[in-house]
Amino acid sequence: MAATDRTPADAERQWFIVGRWQEYEGEARANLLRIAGIGVFYLVELVNYHGLRLGPIDMPKIVDLPFHQVVTALAAAWAIACLGVLLCLKQRVFPAALKYVSTGCDLLLLSVILAVADGPRSPLVVGYFLVIVLAALRFSLPLVRFATVGSMLGYLALLGYARWFSERDLRVPRYQQAIMLLALALAGLVLGQVIRRVREIARQYAARLEADKEDRHVSAQ
Repeated sequence: MAATDRTPADAERQWFIVGRWQEYEGEARANLLRIAGIGVFYLVELVNYHGLRLGPIDMPKIVDLPFHQVVTALAAAWAIACLGVLLCLKQRVFPAALKYVSTGCDLLLLSVILAVADGPRSPLVVGYFLVIVLAALRFSLPLVRFATVGSMLGYLALLGYARWFSERDLRVPRYQQAIMLLALALAGLVLGQVIRRVREIARQYAARLEADKEDRHVSAQ
């Protein structure tokens, strides 16, 4: 009876250990993808500021110096945050809150960049979906919920900024707002279900391995 009682707790402990390792590996991959995304984003910003003419490719300058300076500062701040996460991972410093801090930085800096750009009209609003996807790489259901709610709140903040504070008309139709919020919620829901299914697959796989081991032991006797 004692052994039987310890089995569920031991299984939970083993899942916790495996989950923490997956969170660590996922945080490293997410940070690498984050750095690559910032690099690509800033490359596009440089093209928008300086223009590009390569044969049939003609992209004129479309942003001014003040906007470019603000975006450069925000991209640099984002890169510094990435370096901070990288340093923590290299030093094997991985508190449970780190994934929430890095995701929160993603949401905050993305929202600020959108605010200084075209607000909810900007094509960069798809970045909120990328934040949710990066959260799923850690295989943490609470983090996916955090990223989903944070993305929805960030988008709502953009809508409020466009309505009450922006000097330009950045508002979008209500149906577009509703579709965006619904899509963010569904993205988080689907990725949450994927994480649940991964745990169930791991449980069933471990059970089948144990059953197969017992069958081999019985056959050997």
